[in-house]
Amino acid sequence: MVAKRLSKPFVLSITSTLLAACLILCAILLFPFARDVLLHDYGLYRYSQAFRRISHPANTSPVSYKKYVGLISGNGNHCNYFVGELRRYSGDRQAISSFYAGQDYTGLGDGLMFIENGEFPEAGRNWLPPELAALSAWLDSPDQPRDHLYLVYTFHLDLDPGLDMRCS
Repeated sequence: MVAKRLSKPFVLSITSTLLAACLILCAILLFPFARDVLLHDYGLYRYSQAFRRISHPANTSPVSYKKYVGLISGNGNHCNYFVGELRRYSGDRQAISSFYAGQDYTGLGDGLMFIENGEFPEAGRNWLPPELAALSAWLDSPDQPRDHLYLVYTFHLDLDPGLDMRCS
């Protein structure tokens, strides 16, 4: 009995079909993970756009802007959104606090935190993502002055972490 040899175009066609089927199967299996990541990224985008619309006192200037999505505290049954801007100021702290008191940037943990002794105050660190809890994470250089700085931020919560691994 003589075995027939498969033609090269036929083998190429079968290989391409199997590869496409594997890619489609992988996409189907990974879609729930990717969907939740994209949803949380879009949520963070919306909050950051709203945060960017707030106004700041005239005697202040931006130093650094950060945003974060993931689990900041708790047990993983939710996803946190954090948006913050570190700013330098001159003048009175009370005037800055009064200025932001009239702003409408509501969230779960909207806040204003003044840097004390070159670091964030201990009580305020609970609202910060672990990667951003040290002032050095916000500054470009360790030589930058650490006085007359404050952080204005907003903190939001999504009760559906889905399959986003950042929220577990």
